[in-house]
Amino acid sequence: MNTYQLPFGQFRLLLIALCLSLLPTLPVWADSDGYRDSVDGYPCDYNCKTPRRGDEIYLLSTRCLPGGCGWELPVEKISVQKFVVGEGWQPVDWKTFTESSSPGGLTSIYVHGNWMSRYWAQRRGWEMYHELTRQLPMDQKVRYIMWSWPTQEEPHPLRTVREHAVRADDDAYYLASYLETLTPKEKVSISAFSLGARVVTGACHLMAGGQLRGRALPEHEKNEHGYRIAFFSAGVTYSALYPSGRNGEAMDVIDALYNEINSADKILRHYQMATQRKGDQAAGSVGFCLTPDQAEKVQQVNAANILGSEHSWDKVCCAYCVMQQARVYLQWKDLKQDTKKQGA
Repeated sequence: MNTYQLPFGQFRLLLIALCLSLLPTLPVWADSDGYRDSVDGYPCDYNCKTPRRGDEIYLLSTRCLPGGCGWELPVEKISVQKFVVGEGWQPVDWKTFTESSSPGGLTSIYVHGNWMSRYWAQRRGWEMYHELTRQLPMDQKVRYIMWSWPTQEEPHPLRTVREHAVRADDDAYYLASYLETLTPKEKVSISAFSLGARVVTGACHLMAGGQLRGRALPEHEKNEHGYRIAFFSAGVTYSALYPSGRNGEAMDVIDALYNEINSADKILRHYQMATQRKGDQAAGSVGFCLTPDQAEKVQQVNAANILGSEHSWDKVCCAYCVMQQARVYLQWKDLKQDTKKQGA
């Protein structure tokens, strides 16, 4: 029997055409420049700079401020910019900013992770803002803070990570000093990715009256609600929140904490190389070590089957079920009622 074989060029064209015809039926997976969630079709590349009506968007930056040794840091020199639709980022005086009240009694802060330039810190900040406000009732206004700190990528990656870990403790003091300015009645939520979690646990430890690298805050009123926290692939030691840990007093001011774990994360798996402590592990890889009393305020969920082995903010941000649960904490929803809904 005679058989006809297509020339290689024609076969290639036919194969490409077949693949293109199947694209509408295939899920679209992540990349850093554009991602569409395969669950509900929402675009996850939120570089959209359009806040909801009535919300306030601020960028607080410590990139030009010192760290290292010293009792006090120049908190009042934190760069403050407010986003104004049609005008972009406008500078605001620190005193004016800290003395003004939020539009709806809810302040939410996002702290980015390692190797973020100014541009990417803002871009990630906008992405988190849109995730935070998804399904948030329009009558609930929010003051949203993008926390930008110096973690830009530099030569010698391992040495840079260790330097940024030290800097995270300095920024913990800066962040705590800002939290100190908020009215005790303000509902506050804080989200953080990767190394940003070390900034947040340190800030909460300081707010609870603890010391960090020889620094402590002056006497102040504690927030009467406590803080709602959401961590994603946290780059902080698993023992940080334990009473004898480096941030052991933090849980005293935390109302509830959601910790997304990725046990398959290939970066967090080598966490001890950054800390140089034998056997040390990241809370974003194995979860936090907690006392029974502390554990009652913490939900830890392993999302390795969704996120895979990459240490990727894009995948976290676009994991619908991860963000849906984080919003329960960040939007200050009723945790008990939400738990009942999930169990139904």
